[in-house]
Amino acid sequence: MKSKRGDNVHQIEVKRYLIERRFNPSRGWTVTVHLDGMEKGTHLQDKRDCAALHGQWMEDNGITIGAHEKFGRTDVVATHPSHGTVLIECEADTNRQREQAMYSALGQLLLKMDGEVRRYGLAVPDSSEWRSQVDKIPDHVKKILSLTVYLVSASGVEEK
Repeated sequence: MKSKRGDNVHQIEVKRYLIERRFNPSRGWTVTVHLDGMEKGTHLQDKRDCAALHGQWMEDNGITIGAHEKFGRTDVVATHPSHGTVLIECEADTNRQREQAMYSALGQLLLKMDGEVRRYGLAVPDSSEWRSQVDKIPDHVKKILSLTVYLVSASGVEEK
């Protein structure tokens, strides 16, 4: 997925479109999103504009922005009265190698697996480069870990 600007996709975009399409508060989800300084675009105007746009959407839709009271700086914590809690780590297009970014996100999820939460997710942009990375995760591992991979774009979310 390329952003509307035609360049790399920022992590805040992945978070926003994932929440909008799969964990929307209008459908009963309570969502907390952690945004770090890099996502807020402290150095680049383009990134600041992107952060302002998507951050405003989150605020307008009742998303809590900050560390979750129990799960800390998890990228997205989504809770629903019928569907339970889902912890999701998100990656996007950065200077870091995609493979290393994916390993980092998976490691963060593993460290948060506490026996109470039964669902976990890894959200990445829907692009051929990211697909080739997440396809490396064996299906039986995803099943054992209750891990869903979300391929996210502005037009939709595919679950793998």
